[in-house]
Formats: sequence, structure tokens, C-alpha cells
Amino acid sequence: EGRGAPAPGGLPRHADRYHHAGTLAFEMSVGRDRLIVNCGAAPAAEGAWRDALRATAAHSTLVLADTNSSELREEGLGRRPEAVEAERQEANGAQWLDASHDGYRRGFGALHRRRLYLSESGDDLRGEDSVEGEEIPAYAVRFHLHPGVVASPQQEENAVLLRLPSGASWRLRASRARLTVEESVFMAGEPRRTSQVVLSAEPGTASVQWALSRVNLPNPTTSD
Repeated sequence: EGRGAPAPGGLPRHADRYHHAGTLAFEMSVGRDRLIVNCGAAPAAEGAWRDALRATAAHSTLVLADTNSSELREEGLGRRPEAVEAERQEANGAQWLDASHDGYRRGFGALHRRRLYLSESGDDLRGEDSVEGEEIPAYAVRFHLHPGVVASPQQEENAVLLRLPSGASWRLRASRARLTVEESVFMAGEPRRTSQVVLSAEPGTASVQWALSRVNLPNPTTSD
């Protein structure tokens, strides 16, 4: 049976059908422990299961009005962001990232902008997700957790304590949004149940601020 030439970059034809709508999503590990993840991929799966993993909601990013940032089609992506920009800076060992995409311009006239700050020690990650537009619908910022992470909500602080397999603990807190812990799934060969932290913003909310920081730093040893 004949085969066509591979697409540019070495990808086979129709590889676009496996592309995800996860613009500006991120993952985070602490040492050998995975903390923030995306739900993963299942190229061999068909139908609703595969499409669910490709959706924006299956990624650790902002989801505007329960809508994908790229249009998912059986043969690949339809409407997608036309302008994706990112600028990275470093100052005194700390890292800054300012990124945006216009995947929600059509239909909502909105731009998603994500600003991230990571301290020099790596123990303090701060973020701001904003929606720029005239009329801003409700949206959610999702953080999918690795199955090895145990999430304990702290409702009075609008925060959640995250315990890693190593025993280290991190706290994710948010402002201008309601924080909840919901069910999720992580695909690693076979689907595994896990959790996700969801920051839900009301219509008209211009931005949501959040911080993820280590809370059980070891005490320095001292000698007499």
C-alpha cells in the first residue's frame, strides 16, 4: 500500500486531528514529583473520550464561557488563535512570563492574557489570568493535579493544601474567584482518577490572581 510524503516537520498527514485546544496551559513539577499537569492524550481513543482530552477544559489554563479556545473537529482544528505572544524576562534570578492569545476574539471579542512570576528559589509561583474585552462572560481557571497529589480544601482562606508524594506541601490560593476542588482524570496509558482546582470567576471579572507556594520548608539545622 502506498504512503504519502510526511507533512513538514516530520508529522504524518492528518496529525492535526490530535491537536489540543490548550493554549497557554502549563505543567509544574517539584523535584521528581509532578504537581500541575494536563489531562494527557489518547490518540488511539475515538469519539467523545478523545475529544474530551483535547478540550481546553482538560488543560491547566483559562476556559472562557465553557468554550474551547480552538475549534475541535474530527479532522483536526478549525478556528484557532491567530496571535499567540509570549515574552520572558529574568531579574535577580526570578523569572517573569507574559503571554496572551486571541482564541476567544471570534465570538467573544476577548483576549486571554497570562502573567507568571517564579521566584529565584522556585518555591513561589504567582499568576494572573485576565480577560480583555468589552463584555466578559463567566470563566474558569483550571489546575489539573497529578494523581499522586492529595488536595485538602481550606474554604475559609479560599485556598487548597496540596500534599505531594515526597511529603512536601504547597498551598494554592486565589483572589477574585471562588476556589473549588473537583474531579478530573489523568491519562497515562490508562485513565486514572485525580482532582483539579477550579477558580470560577463571575461575569465582568477582568482578572483572577493566584499564588502557589511551598509551605513546609525544612528548618535549617543548627549546631551548638
